[in-house]
Amino acid sequence: MGAFRDFTNKRSGVDFGMTVEAWVLEAVEASPSKGATLRNVQQHIDEHHFEELAVDTLEAALSSLQAAGKITLDGERYYPARRTSKEDAMKQLFGDG
Repeated sequence: MGAFRDFTNKRSGVDFGMTVEAWVLEAVEASPSKGATLRNVQQHIDEHHFEELAVDTLEAALSSLQAAGKITLDGERYYPARRTSKEDAMKQLFGDG
């Protein structure tokens, strides 16, 4: 299911929860065309969400996103997965027919 941080406001009971995976995906998508390293992801989350997450938490989220096909890994850099065009999706579903 992925790492989840509970951000429920104890006083109001309002849930401001957001998965770590969402933050990691946001960081990878915000990276320049050269991709994002684990350190870049960690720095982005620290600067934009004011959270210092452990490396193992980030690695688990990156692995989960990679398994889900939302990001790709090339060497030590992560990239957002390329979106499949409608034509390519039809070929994948029904073959080259």
